[in-house]
Amino acid sequence: MNIKVLGCNGGVGPGLRTTSFLVNGTTLLDAGTGVCDLSPAAMEAVRHIFFTHAHLDHVAGAAFLMDVVYDAEGSGVTLHGTDSTLDVLRNHLFNWALWPDFSKLPSEEEPTMRFARVEQGRSVNVDGLRLTPIAVQHTVPAVGYVVQDGRSTFAFSGDTATNDSFWTALNTLPRLDKLIVEVSFPASEEEIGAITRHYTSATLAADLVKLKHRPELLITHNKPGFEARIQAELPDLLKGWSVRFLQRGDIISL
Repeated sequence: MNIKVLGCNGGVGPGLRTTSFLVNGTTLLDAGTGVCDLSPAAMEAVRHIFFTHAHLDHVAGAAFLMDVVYDAEGSGVTLHGTDSTLDVLRNHLFNWALWPDFSKLPSEEEPTMRFARVEQGRSVNVDGLRLTPIAVQHTVPAVGYVVQDGRSTFAFSGDTATNDSFWTALNTLPRLDKLIVEVSFPASEEEIGAITRHYTSATLAADLVKLKHRPELLITHNKPGFEARIQAELPDLLKGWSVRFLQRGDIISL
């Protein structure tokens, strides 16, 4: 597998892009503002978007991608998400008021985008990948994903705070090579982490004791302004783990 980091920041600013990972050129995990750095040809190659949840920093790029791929050759783009995520996309984004409904363009018979429901624990097979959604804990209904290609396995937490469901599911896997996991705040910001249901350095360290695997940890979603503090303290909290802080444009090979 080949994963390109289009966006891995917890907010925007100069050089900062929000969450989106392109897997093997055709499948997106989330569609934050990082999608907008793709060339038109690269956007037209995307066939599937798997959403963790419906927050704007994870879905905004989908609107602009649809503008580019509208009426392009191919079978269109399938948007995969839980019922609650798809409801938000239908009712509050692709609703003709905020953005065109590309599920009806250029026609309902041959639309630019289609919706596909995912369920916790039920795998979906697309383009040589097997993606399995796993429930996590956030301020809105959210999932992470396990992604497998028959040779290697990685997981993506999406946005989450302390939970058991994600770690229990990962422990059932025969292998876990890499784990893309969010840390939004340093340990000192425990209160805001609890309110917004995001990991801090300390709460992630506490939850990792639940994991039986020892994957490389790929840290994402640092909130702007907190990056230096997170990156200074997390290696000390995670002694014995292989830790890498993701940057926009990184390529991850498995």
